[in-house]
Amino acid sequence: MDKKKILVVEDDQFFREAICDVLKKKYDIQEAPNGKVAIELLTLREFDLVLSDIQMPMLTGLELLEWSKKNKPVPFIIMTGFSMVLETKTAFELGATGFIAKPFKNAELIAVIDGILDIQSGAPAPVKEKLEFCKVSIDEFVARPRIDYDVYIKLSENKSVKLANKGEEIPTDRVKYYKEKGIKHLHILKEDFAKLVDFNMNVTKIIKDRSDVSTEKKINFIKYTGEVLLEKVFVVGVDKHSFDDAQTFLNLSIDVISESDEHVNLLTLLNTHSDHVYAHSLGVALYSVMVAKKMFFESNSVLFKLMTAGLYHDIGKKEIDRTILEKPRHLLNKEERRIFESHVVRGQEILMKISGVSEDVAHLVFEHHEDMAGQGYPFNKKRNELHPLSKILQAVNIFMELTLTSEEGKGMNGINAVNYMEKIYANRVDMAVLNAIRGILEK
Repeated sequence: MDKKKILVVEDDQFFREAICDVLKKKYDIQEAPNGKVAIELLTLREFDLVLSDIQMPMLTGLELLEWSKKNKPVPFIIMTGFSMVLETKTAFELGATGFIAKPFKNAELIAVIDGILDIQSGAPAPVKEKLEFCKVSIDEFVARPRIDYDVYIKLSENKSVKLANKGEEIPTDRVKYYKEKGIKHLHILKEDFAKLVDFNMNVTKIIKDRSDVSTEKKINFIKYTGEVLLEKVFVVGVDKHSFDDAQTFLNLSIDVISESDEHVNLLTLLNTHSDHVYAHSLGVALYSVMVAKKMFFESNSVLFKLMTAGLYHDIGKKEIDRTILEKPRHLLNKEERRIFESHVVRGQEILMKISGVSEDVAHLVFEHHEDMAGQGYPFNKKRNELHPLSKILQAVNIFMELTLTSEEGKGMNGINAVNYMEKIYANRVDMAVLNAIRGILEK
């Protein structure tokens, strides 16, 4: 049986020879140092596949691909990388058959080639496991140039290309260049989300050989959370796209933290103590992320801390009698008010004992009733003494108290709630945060 003929086009001689040495064991290999030589070879003989670098002197991989499509159609694999994001998108639009990110393992390269050649020979396409992705702000790669996960670009709904491998250094200048060109997001695998947000599950990993009770509990919990979001938390007037985007982030975050029975039990306890408290907590978590994004906080680790603080901000209420929680604040006597206000201290104490919860999150929970006028509790802190994210949690907490659907009926719509806050809480909430809340409402 004749070997399949492959043309390897790469200007780096050492790298080209290394590739050819690997492929010669299985294929008939011809090599070219640039696109111009490759065209001459393609004109003279037939090839079953072209494997080409993107960036080369004299004639680039993109120009060679474009020439091939017009003059000598042949399956075409592009060797790409993080520095070639825009070029990768162009190659996809020009009709590249496949992609592989440098540096790659020999087995990865052969698997990509075999997959394409098998399809060309009429063999059924192999069934690939569908990968699930989550979006990552391009800014994330400025703060952490060395990545702990593979990075992808989604070229279409069904096509994604790996751009960088775990452990690679990401060129900061290229990240800035992509931002200037309008690229806002790249993608990572959903399973790597915990690494992205620095959520440490080492202490509380689920033991793989335990019964399926925890898995079933987690699935039911996440399903119920989604129902609560749709039924009680959506505020009339809020921009639906922003809501859906924040809900995706919230779902990813809950999926990560619910890998721990400790966290699921804590949230379940909060929910069973009071439906309203749990719905309110979900709302504060969701809208805090929306408001933070509106204020140009893009780091997923920062958003995750804010989301977690929103989710747990009332966890201290789990030990307070429901009659006190459900009693209107102005009807509480002095002792009941003291008990009620103790939930921020107790919340911080609880979270400091929970694996994977950062000190920042516990700090935010402790401060979510402090205000900009220094009249909040528990310590009447001045605004310059507060955590930078506390002002978001504090204002969103008030917003959700005004808008949340409860047993008493529907809350205010978004615009009315913001106008009310501007009138009643003018000196107690941060105006930039209030404007951001107004900004997430549909015009």
